[in-house]
Amino acid sequence: MRAMRGLLRTVAILALVTSAVPVSGAAVREVRIAVGPPNVLGYLPLYMAKGLGHFANLERKQNLKVTLIDFRGGSEAATALIGGDVDFATVTLTHVIKAHEAGKDLKFLLTFFNAQTMAMVVQADLADVTSPAQLRGRRIGITSLGSATHMQARHILAAYQVDPDTVQYVPVGGPPTALAAWQRKAVDAMVYLDPLITTLVDGRTARLLYDVRTLEGTVRLYGAAHISSGLLTRPDVIARDPETVQQVVGTFVCTLRWLRGQRIRPEEIARNLPAGLDWSPGVIRANLGGLSADGRVLPDAVNTVIAFLKRDGLLVPGFAVPLDRLVDDSFVRRAILSGGCP
Repeated sequence: MRAMRGLLRTVAILALVTSAVPVSGAAVREVRIAVGPPNVLGYLPLYMAKGLGHFANLERKQNLKVTLIDFRGGSEAATALIGGDVDFATVTLTHVIKAHEAGKDLKFLLTFFNAQTMAMVVQADLADVTSPAQLRGRRIGITSLGSATHMQARHILAAYQVDPDTVQYVPVGGPPTALAAWQRKAVDAMVYLDPLITTLVDGRTARLLYDVRTLEGTVRLYGAAHISSGLLTRPDVIARDPETVQQVVGTFVCTLRWLRGQRIRPEEIARNLPAGLDWSPGVIRANLGGLSADGRVLPDAVNTVIAFLKRDGLLVPGFAVPLDRLVDDSFVRRAILSGGCP
């Protein structure tokens, strides 16, 4: 009898140990996500997935380790994805469209923001510049050439009847180097993301010229919602491991659902940010208006991006690629229906 009780205790212990192993005997899989530029509000769902422990849960429960790899700007991150150096990228829809124009196949999977999460600012002491219309011949800071900030600068200038090619675009990189460039006045104006924009304006070294961090400002400029950041990948990644793609997309849908529940509590969002990010509730609040509720990719928003790229001379006039070649929303739709977290 004593031997039987000992055997039962051993079986119980083994059961507990086995239940702690996510997938019996399975090796940990790694997915690499390119981020460019890092530490900006446009990638809030990415950083919240980390801060809330959703990535850690993927590794613990699904043997899926997520590694974030930082790049100077969105164009470099997209290039890394095209070249096979990473599996996913969190950049803008424009990079998917431009890739197809160049004969490269990328797929947009999920939307983070339907507003541009950017703003154009000017040096506070340039009193004669009160509108983007007065930037002709000036130096405008952007993250990198070909990046979303570069394209956004061109959009704003064109909207104010300024030829986008009559200014000098200065790549300033990520937030630390962008701040340094601003402080030494290497640029006259800049299109950038938060938290840097709020830091400059609150510090009274910059004045806002145009704000597209909100859905209202985005619609005023474009006439409709305009997808900015989100998650993209290559078709071969989808074909090779659709289960992993579903788990990654599901993690972001879960994170967006949590963020939607905290829209009126930016303090709670700030409290759950990962270590190293000290975004204030005010900075977060300024950008929540354009946050996607569930990651859906809106066809009208995709068409708006394409139309304005053509208008600004950033896309060949005859560009015509079917929506299902640019977007694969099957994973986000399944994640929404499942209602849970991977």
